[in-house]
Amino acid sequence: MENIYNISTSDGNASLQTIEEYIDATAALSLLKYSFNTQINESLWTNLDSNTKTILNYPAVVDYLLAYSFVIAGNTEINGLVNFVFGNISGLRNIVKYAQISAARQYINAEKVDVHYNSSDDFIIKSILSANPALSSLSFGPLVHGKLEDYITNSKELSLIDSSTLYNRTTIPPQLIQPLIYEIKNSVIPVTKANYDSLAPIFLNDIKNNPSLIDASGGTNGTSSTQPSSNFDVTFLDDQASIVKIAVDNIRCAAQMFYSMTLGDELNIFDVMNYFTHKFMIRGSIQISDNTLREDLQLYVFSNKLTNITNGKIIDRTRPAERHMFYKQVFNYSSGQITEDVIVNKEFKKFFRILIMEGAKYIQRAQESPNPESYVSRQPVMQAVEDLQYNLSTHCSGMANVITPIIYEELNFIIKRILNHPEVVQQLVPAGGTWWKVVELLYEGMKQQRPKTTILYNKAKLGFEIFNSIANYSPATFEDDKNFSDFISNVDAYIITQAQLQASDDDDENDKDRGRNRYRSQDGDHNKPDDQSKESADTGSGKDEWAF
Repeated sequence: MENIYNISTSDGNASLQTIEEYIDATAALSLLKYSFNTQINESLWTNLDSNTKTILNYPAVVDYLLAYSFVIAGNTEINGLVNFVFGNISGLRNIVKYAQISAARQYINAEKVDVHYNSSDDFIIKSILSANPALSSLSFGPLVHGKLEDYITNSKELSLIDSSTLYNRTTIPPQLIQPLIYEIKNSVIPVTKANYDSLAPIFLNDIKNNPSLIDASGGTNGTSSTQPSSNFDVTFLDDQASIVKIAVDNIRCAAQMFYSMTLGDELNIFDVMNYFTHKFMIRGSIQISDNTLREDLQLYVFSNKLTNITNGKIIDRTRPAERHMFYKQVFNYSSGQITEDVIVNKEFKKFFRILIMEGAKYIQRAQESPNPESYVSRQPVMQAVEDLQYNLSTHCSGMANVITPIIYEELNFIIKRILNHPEVVQQLVPAGGTWWKVVELLYEGMKQQRPKTTILYNKAKLGFEIFNSIANYSPATFEDDKNFSDFISNVDAYIITQAQLQASDDDDENDKDRGRNRYRSQDGDHNKPDDQSKESADTGSGKDEWAF
């Protein structure tokens, strides 16, 4: 035991043992080491996070933990030893924390940034540890760099937040910190230590009641509901002989366009709004008493304008032909007319189909494999993501970056200021409901059929999440099991949603066929060929399941 205590001061004394030699010479500890390694390899390894696996790949560190648990903590049986290594604060967690702090100090020293980083209580070290960074050379450096950049840019605001005992980073949800910084910076009243505790609850209440503030601050979802930032983020991908530059904001723009396109033009919320104002309100008995709602309707219907909810500016409505032209440019979606200058993204559907197929293949192989982390390659999925990343970065550019936030703002305006207005909801669905019920009611009156509201909303949301993940992708991000698992889960859910849409379309087509057959039966004309039905069947059999 004394040998263990004195290793750090051995000065090369040949009479002292190494930890490995001590374990081999101690029968009980040697047996525990064998049992520990057996448990790790047979049952525990697949459930461990990447940092724990990294540490366990160093035999000397494992020997130290086993010897410490046996000699210092007094664990002489396998269950106690395993619990100490994985559960005790002096076990693996302490080693991981030590490695993260040491690595962070090396990066900070290399960056030559003037911050305090020699104590584990220093702000920048605590900020890095709070992110629990992966011990990977590909991801650790960028994370530290991002924390340093955030510290330099927002150090004044972060200092204000941390100085409060009421509204600091231990009491405020992490996703609200960045929007709160944005509010402090843009406050009309200068925020100081003296008035922070009074203003902070007002800012937080505004953020919670207005999710667009999170978008404007570059908060939780990473998109912007206004114009894309001028500081375009760039991720560099090593493509062997060449380096490909990726414009991240272009892909985030595509994510926002997909969301707006699916809800606005596939679910037909834009057309539903026109039906509501031009037909339903004229022959309906809708009473408008709220002045704001009346002004919003006047502006939208008679002036073809709307209020940008985020910044209060008045902007023009988009026209269907414009929207469909850019859908065609970015996603090769719709049959909209395009000008001769527009280059259609004809490869998008192919690349997206490959991504879906590779995601499905990975899920199947992972389910069949006893150890998916070790034996199922993620490379095909990563390659499909990189292909889509470059494709969207190239095609969702130019005027597509200009019109996409306007489309989103118009959709946001329709939903929040009109369809979700209490007067509209109460009069259209008096039995109770939300704006979704309003959309369903208006859609049924417009199309004489029920809309696929839930399915299309899931498609819009999942598509946005997938494209947003593609925007944030780098090889390091998919090293993290959680990031990759979240992405694959979204792909899996999208596959289910698309299958539901396909089945729903087939049911609608069958209903139409039955209707035509009943019509022919009533006319007594049973022998006339149904050319329309044949044409529908021909086109249906060749329909691409993943076509937009």
